[in-house]
Amino acid sequence: GQIDVGWAFRGGMDLRDEVSGSEGTIWLNHWLRTGFEMFTAVGQGGYVAEKAESDTGWLFPVGDEVAELGYRDMFLDMFNAMDEGREPMETFYDGYVVNAVIDACYKSAKSKQWEAVEIEDWRGTAEAIDAHADQPDADERYAHLKDERMPDGRMKRIFRDRETGEIIERVED
Repeated sequence: GQIDVGWAFRGGMDLRDEVSGSEGTIWLNHWLRTGFEMFTAVGQGGYVAEKAESDTGWLFPVGDEVAELGYRDMFLDMFNAMDEGREPMETFYDGYVVNAVIDACYKSAKSKQWEAVEIEDWRGTAEAIDAHADQPDADERYAHLKDERMPDGRMKRIFRDRETGEIIERVED
């Protein structure tokens, strides 16, 4: 998988889940364009929504922020787990893995190249799997990451240098 952490967004908070593949894409938008849209020229100087930049113009408030941010479900599961003597859906280990990913993101921002996620207590497969090893054009030096069809019909092929982590994009007619 790929985690994208290098973008900025103005005009509110962009909270969505995206799964993209070669055959299609699905977006679950939890924050913007949820059906609640309003326009106001007045503005009252109060709270509109998490990360909202203004209280005038087109606004997209969320009906129930606490639910959309997951707080209600998180606490309900945690307290039910305590009452039932079981682990919650998200455990301390899950938080540890998330923080290892965040650490790799910071390291990548500093080094300006892809960085491995380092997890000392890995509970998954014993070996690292190169998901791109059998991709077309994969070789000893370059891993073929993906192809993207551009709006003009040309194909962009994206590779990663296995030694340096450098990303190479080639556009083909």
